[in-house]
Amino acid sequence: MKHNAKAAIIDSFKQLASRKTIDKLTVTAICEHCGVNRQTFYNHFTDILDVFRCIFFEELSAEIAHNRTFETWGGGFLATMNYLKRNSKMILHAYKSSYWPEVNTYISELSIRLLDAVVDECEEKLEVKLKDKDQRFIVNFYRHVFDGLMIDWVSEGMEEEPEIILKKLLLMITGSIPRSVAAFVKEGIKE
Repeated sequence: MKHNAKAAIIDSFKQLASRKTIDKLTVTAICEHCGVNRQTFYNHFTDILDVFRCIFFEELSAEIAHNRTFETWGGGFLATMNYLKRNSKMILHAYKSSYWPEVNTYISELSIRLLDAVVDECEEKLEVKLKDKDQRFIVNFYRHVFDGLMIDWVSEGMEEEPEIILKKLLLMITGSIPRSVAAFVKEGIKE
């Protein structure tokens, strides 16, 4: 059981988090559900949120691993939205919990890593180099757009299909990331 304990804890967490908010989950309930003791839980995780982070990071990272470029970022966005929709009960229970600010921070950090890679690729293709502050500004702008769309969608119950949201997003921003990079380099805004 030791080798499979982590997987059992994760599976139990997902099942229980699909039934009630994360605030109402306890380490004891998870351990009882999957048949491990508390020490085994703490051998793998520090707390309840750590289990959620592990699930979210491992599963979502696998979904978007091949969509981290300028050419494929839309696939990464769609993969993220589809992951959220497939796990909607767990995500909605996280959204309605006191853990949401921490989950939201984690989502933002993931978005920053992905968008950094996209902006880096745009710099490379355009053969330019942004100032660090300018790159951060561009990444944060698009992070707010992407994260805001996802959070609004979650708060509204995830009813609209992810493909429709992506189509609308593409209409709004197609070509805008490279234009932003080029404009920042060209303007050379003084601080």
